[in-house]
Amino acid sequence: MKFRLTFAFLILGLVLAFLGGKGLVTSIMPAKDLYDQSVDWTKLKNGQRVYANVDFVFEPFEITSNDSGQDVSAIYTIPDLKVDSDDNIYIAHYMGILVKSEDFSKYDRMVDASWDWWDGKVELGSAGTDSFDGYLRKMDKKEKEFIHDYLKDWYSESEIEEMVVPYVMMRNQTMLANVLMFVGGIVLTLVGALFGFLFFIKKGGN
Repeated sequence: MKFRLTFAFLILGLVLAFLGGKGLVTSIMPAKDLYDQSVDWTKLKNGQRVYANVDFVFEPFEITSNDSGQDVSAIYTIPDLKVDSDDNIYIAHYMGILVKSEDFSKYDRMVDASWDWWDGKVELGSAGTDSFDGYLRKMDKKEKEFIHDYLKDWYSESEIEEMVVPYVMMRNQTMLANVLMFVGGIVLTLVGALFGFLFFIKKGGN
């Protein structure tokens, strides 16, 4: 029992320290502005830090619910707006952005305003913006299928393959949360190591 407890402390501590350390490293990395016209979305990398003042967004292509059937998060569709040499605006690529349930109403208003802007009815950003600071996570197989399914009414499969950048924008935890996670992980690891040392000393004494 004591050995299992020691092992659990070590594993949990190492995991927390790794996640907290990874978050700290990500938070101090230079961020790419996704709406900078010079940024090529196809050259972005998994885990890369990014930021954007999100003001143009389409409907979610995946919604996650809890055991009670309540929607807890959704991945909305983020288009990559570009301007050609004739000053025409077009969509070059798509990726996802993870949104928590408390921000659903805000993003739904932004979706409606985005379609109205696309139809020339309102100014871009008329429903407000979301200042996003986070990192990119690679889409899993189901997420890729869902975004392909969402876009299939507008594009051919070959066009979708070229336009979808298979990443989801994930919001960073605060610096404080990462520090606490990292320090907590280190403490748990040390406690686990101490328990293990005492356990083997006691066992050797027997």
